[in-house]
Amino acid sequence: MGTTKRMPIITALTLVIAVLAAACSAATKESEAPAPAAAVSYADEPAELVIFGAVGNTEEVWNERFGTALKQKFPKFKFTYIQGTAKNTLQSMIAAGQTIDLIHDSLGGMRANLIENGYNYDLSPLMKTHQIDTSRFESAVFDSLSDKGKLYGFPLHDGGLVLYYNKDIFDKFGATYPKNGMTWDQAIELGKRLTRFDGIQYIGLGVSIQHMLTMNPYSLPFVSETTGKAAIDTDAFRKLVTKTILEPTEADGYRPYLASLNRTFNNDNFMKDKNMAMFVMNFYLQLQPDFNTFNWGIASLPVFGDLPGVGSQPYPNGLFITSTSKYKDQGMEVLKFMVSDEFQMELSRKGFIPVVKTKAVRDAFAQDTAFKDKQVVDALFTNKPAAPMVRSAYEGLVTAPLGANLTKVMTGEMDLNTALRVTEEQGNKALEAAVRK
Repeated sequence: MGTTKRMPIITALTLVIAVLAAACSAATKESEAPAPAAAVSYADEPAELVIFGAVGNTEEVWNERFGTALKQKFPKFKFTYIQGTAKNTLQSMIAAGQTIDLIHDSLGGMRANLIENGYNYDLSPLMKTHQIDTSRFESAVFDSLSDKGKLYGFPLHDGGLVLYYNKDIFDKFGATYPKNGMTWDQAIELGKRLTRFDGIQYIGLGVSIQHMLTMNPYSLPFVSETTGKAAIDTDAFRKLVTKTILEPTEADGYRPYLASLNRTFNNDNFMKDKNMAMFVMNFYLQLQPDFNTFNWGIASLPVFGDLPGVGSQPYPNGLFITSTSKYKDQGMEVLKFMVSDEFQMELSRKGFIPVVKTKAVRDAFAQDTAFKDKQVVDALFTNKPAAPMVRSAYEGLVTAPLGANLTKVMTGEMDLNTALRVTEEQGNKALEAAVRK
């Protein structure tokens, strides 16, 4: 009986010892487990990196923005910058057998310059080797430089639509300045109140058609990815055009003034003629010297009621590693530095929209510029970027007739349904011809 009574105690004690032993064994194994391998650095391995500037920046501009910092950061790399021009194209470089390791290009040129020439290189293996922390990045901006799920470059800085306004016109007519977070309906109504004749014709709200459609918040493409045909004669596209492009023109005096110009509005109407109260355009317009000649302000892009808080699609300039480069790891070192908080802070302070989510980097935006007191931080970061649409190297074959036909709609020469139908016909004909080449 005594032995029987002691059995549970012995058993329990045995279990406790076993558990403790297992825990110690697990802890020992855990402590002995190898730590994650540190990211391999190639910053000290010599490389000769040739950069082709498809954006067209002069070498002086390239160095001021990027080149000088790169040379200081990577003293063992030799950098050669080639400026892209109308004559000095990427195609002419290829024909001449010129080695190119990195291409500086905009989102708009990525497909025509990189993918169509076979220079696209999926960065996934390099990102794994170099342990890139993608959580730091504004995902929509980075996704915009991918194609079919493959990322081909890193954005250096972003672009985005904003609402510029002429404070002098608002003050003249005693109107309240635009606010961040306005809806399109509110902006259109404000524009109608400011469209009036007072010695000259004033326009309340102007929109850059090309930029509005190219960066539209609904992420509607011009060319269908599945069919390869124009994709604009749709209810969704009709809604977009009606609200952002046509409704502002319904104010008295607006369309006759457009007809007298025989074109749509451009930058000069806002910053030189100074008869436009508000203008929707891509950020960076304020870098033009004419902005020094009037009192201007800036607000976030108006939003759609069914897309609250969503602004325009990202439109970054990026740096791409070519498929032919012999220095891909060194090229990735360059890309890593360009998107580091250190360098993004430098760009941000100069007024270039950062591509990282770091609050300190965003808060420092434009602090070293002449427009630091224009509340640009709120104007740019009130909205979140829209998802990037699927782009085509041939979308220009659709946007060209679309712009021409929408101009006719704005001046009353054509109705919208006809314009979209005719544009699709014209675009598809051009697309078919391009494919046959």
